[in-house]
Amino acid sequence: MSENKEQDLIMNLEYLLTGAEMASCDARTSNVIGIPSLVLMERAALSVADSVDVFLRKIFSGAGRGRRPVVLAAAGHGNNGADALAAGRILLDRGWDVRFCRLSGKISPDSSFAVQENILRQYGKDVAEFPDSLLSKVIKHQYLTGKALTNTSFSMGEPAAAVPDLIIDGLFGTGLSRDLSGQAAECVEAINFCRDRFGSYVVAVDIPSGISSDDGSVMGCAVRCDETATFAFYKRGHFLHPGTVYAGVCHLAQIGITWRAFEKMPSMFTLMDAEAADLLPVRDPGGNKGTFGKVLIAAGRRNMCGAALLAARACMAAGAGMVRIFTHEANRLIIQQAIPEALLDTFTDEETPARIAAKLRASLDWADIAAAGPAMGTDETAAALLCEILEYVQADGSRRPLRGLVLDADALRLLAKDDALCSLLAGRQPEIPCILTPHMAEFAALAGQSVPECIANRANLVQEQADRLRSTIACKDARTLVAQPSLPTKKEGVSGQGSQCGVDPVCRQYLNTTGNSGMAAAGSGDVLTGITAAFLALDFKNRTAADSSERSPLTPSEGSDLYPSEGSPFLSGSRSVLFTDAECSDGFAAAVAAACLHGRAGDLAAAEYGKQGMTAGDIAAQMRKASFWQKK
Repeated sequence: MSENKEQDLIMNLEYLLTGAEMASCDARTSNVIGIPSLVLMERAALSVADSVDVFLRKIFSGAGRGRRPVVLAAAGHGNNGADALAAGRILLDRGWDVRFCRLSGKISPDSSFAVQENILRQYGKDVAEFPDSLLSKVIKHQYLTGKALTNTSFSMGEPAAAVPDLIIDGLFGTGLSRDLSGQAAECVEAINFCRDRFGSYVVAVDIPSGISSDDGSVMGCAVRCDETATFAFYKRGHFLHPGTVYAGVCHLAQIGITWRAFEKMPSMFTLMDAEAADLLPVRDPGGNKGTFGKVLIAAGRRNMCGAALLAARACMAAGAGMVRIFTHEANRLIIQQAIPEALLDTFTDEETPARIAAKLRASLDWADIAAAGPAMGTDETAAALLCEILEYVQADGSRRPLRGLVLDADALRLLAKDDALCSLLAGRQPEIPCILTPHMAEFAALAGQSVPECIANRANLVQEQADRLRSTIACKDARTLVAQPSLPTKKEGVSGQGSQCGVDPVCRQYLNTTGNSGMAAAGSGDVLTGITAAFLALDFKNRTAADSSERSPLTPSEGSDLYPSEGSPFLSGSRSVLFTDAECSDGFAAAVAAACLHGRAGDLAAAEYGKQGMTAGDIAAQMRKASFWQKK
């Protein structure tokens, strides 16, 4: 960590591009900035060859297997295939035994692929079409004989030893727009068969063939890779499931395509290796328990206190100064025995709705942050409690405003079936941020669509709901997606008419890459609710001594419709910061930090207890360790 904390963090920020965004960057780098496409291709091929070279030298150095390893570069017709051919040529120059094959079909003589193929002809190397290739023989044996390929049965003109030790997958790249079928699907199946049966090591060029660069879905079929060598920027499909599994270990190489080629800034980003010390404001050494936030957690119906306990424990572990639980009287004994540090307010079934509402208002008067929903129920009492909270934050000026809301679980189910509650949420005081933390089923209910529909179009749908409800949404899944409400940008008016707002709204989305399958356990979401509420109480605007008025690394500099200025945070300048004041005010910064550190605590819990047996409580327990908050 350097003396400038923000500079180090910005260097850990990675944009996640769609296929269209990457194609635009590629084209603008060549056509506008002026770096020839063949120069970019040679750099990309060099990065692939380096990855292959490292593996081959590691496995086949010294005694090896007593033979020379075989490398197969499998190519499609586009730039991805041309990259594979160029990488194979570089490996030839390094002394490796490289074979080449491509999908059948006519090649444009003006294409980059034709250039690379012609270079190989000068090397005396042919690029066999798939029907004449080694991979085709694998498919023919499997389907014509109906028998599994074995070392002894593979005798169709090639010895078993000729099965590739390493395959470069260059069939299709980020521009794939249709499901694979026919010969392309056969080639993918042959590569997977070599990997599964013979242990062929597979390195993808940019992205595994058959994986959508936009959402990580499998387009008909896809190559299962051990490594992926990608260029310039990560793509969304590298991190979204199931694409992240198919990609294996992903390496990013800089080949000359930079942020200067952005036509507009990408909306999605992630953080690599971020820790608590990177993301949170410095803790005030002169603060008191009021300084670090008073959080009210409305959770737990009759005899359902587990969610309230988990949320409260996590909230305290995340640094909240004081926590008060508002729950059913039947939960009193267990809560006070389990977490004596928390304050407690209760209600009973015998009390009138007016009496319960009055109790809740008194609790809200005490609080800085209100979190509601975990195991709260969806009956009339729960609906009345949520309505009271949302009415409390309306812009009537009669009460001390809360500093923020966090809604989860049953609160979201109530919102999903009551448009009036949604209207109250969207119509709250503008300065009060709200963070919603739905899992996919809860989000589907909010969006009014099925879970599969939401999974297929999550980025767009989450953004739509964030805008509709005027709330930051942390949509929980194997990869949690955090979206803030769209912000208007300023653009110069026409003919001296001044600036205009709202012409091009900016959407920011954070894809969380921390966490693991062990966190798919009851109560994990309640822990996230508590963490989010604790972080929402923090003052992210005054997080460091750096000038918080600096532009975010996610948006262009003022006065430029395209490129940031030379002093921009995109250059990791000495005054760069991660979040703008607006992002701190609307809860986006708190939600990003909560999702990231919730996953990091889950990773530490998995390392200690194992994914199979870890519990939600183990996640919160990791945050109580001093090591969690210290910079490694």
